[in-house]
Amino acid sequence: MLTIAHVSDLHIGGRPESDERAARVLAHVHSMRPAPDVLVVTGDIADHGWSGAAEAADEYARARDLLAVWPGPLLVGTGNHDGREAFARGMLDGERPGPLDQALDVGAYRFLMLDSLVPAVSGQRIDHGELEEATLEWLDEQLSASTRSTFVCFHHPPTTVGIERADEIQLRNGTALEATLVRHPHVVAVLAGHNHTMCATTFAGRPVLVGGGVVSSITLDQEPLDHVWLDAPPTLAVHLLRDDGRLTTFWRSLP
Repeated sequence: MLTIAHVSDLHIGGRPESDERAARVLAHVHSMRPAPDVLVVTGDIADHGWSGAAEAADEYARARDLLAVWPGPLLVGTGNHDGREAFARGMLDGERPGPLDQALDVGAYRFLMLDSLVPAVSGQRIDHGELEEATLEWLDEQLSASTRSTFVCFHHPPTTVGIERADEIQLRNGTALEATLVRHPHVVAVLAGHNHTMCATTFAGRPVLVGGGVVSSITLDQEPLDHVWLDAPPTLAVHLLRDDGRLTTFWRSLP
């Protein structure tokens, strides 16, 4: 059985509590026995990575120190609050050209992390997501190269979930992604973040599993709560893929 710890939306530097909340979640993952096989972090690592400001480097350094508690396989992707140059320097040990797409093999399984961020324009952060053509081509090449069971991971959910303000800033070119995924039946699921709320839906005939939010939670339109629920406990997801192919997801809120 494969066990995946799935964390999202740390937003280090966004709130005074962000480091402590992230540390609590990562300590919980580290305490699990037996340990998860892999830790996947689906974006928004730093809160000001997109800005190009000096504080971005500090936020990524703090995030890297926090993640260092985890000794196992690790895959960390970008979100709309991240910036490619600062993320690459802080999280990937050096600048890289183009989208920061990554592949990780864990035993008999593959994890493909796609870079769905849209770079800031004229000093303004862009919150919706888009997969560049180079990323879609890379994804198709990676999926064609191996038929191992594969999880496709990225920040922006590829379909709407029923929260108006969240749905406005989801992935914009989900149709192009769907055309790629349907050609590859060994894709098990999509792992995403961005919505700061725990949810599951479907896309391209696969589960889409949103990991929740470490720094805060987003509430449903129907709930009599602030849209951004700052006092909600930090959350994470644990996905279990059994040997018979059955996928089960648990979400955990930490006190």
